[in-house]
Amino acid sequence: MKPRAHLWLLAVTAILLNACHTMRPVQPSALTAGAVGAVWVTKTDHSTVILQAPRVTGDTLEGFVDGSFHEMLLSQTTKLAVQQPARGRTVAIGVAVGVSALATFIYMANRSDVGDGQTCYTPKDGDVVPCCAGKGTISC
Repeated sequence: MKPRAHLWLLAVTAILLNACHTMRPVQPSALTAGAVGAVWVTKTDHSTVILQAPRVTGDTLEGFVDGSFHEMLLSQTTKLAVQQPARGRTVAIGVAVGVSALATFIYMANRSDVGDGQTCYTPKDGDVVPCCAGKGTISC
């Protein structure tokens, strides 16, 4: 596979995987112990951290960032968001991939250079070769 094809495949895979989820804003009051697995916190300095096992205690948001415990004041945050499944987009991608695969199969089945899939033998050395399309048992 060409290097450019690898980049194309990687880009398409990243888009498809990200399309299955969406971010939804969440209120601090919804962050009770165990209610949410992770929250994306945008701070007032415009940096974003992923806080695992978040919990709000008074005016303090606490949880784990990269395995270490962190606390921050809610006043130091501008946005809290959680990741959730995007069912509609996931279904749309599944349908698009299925239609693309079906169209590819139909295209390949109707190509004139593909042949009818029969096996022919060359008379001189007995090698197995694909038959020419529409020629029955005549090898190309």
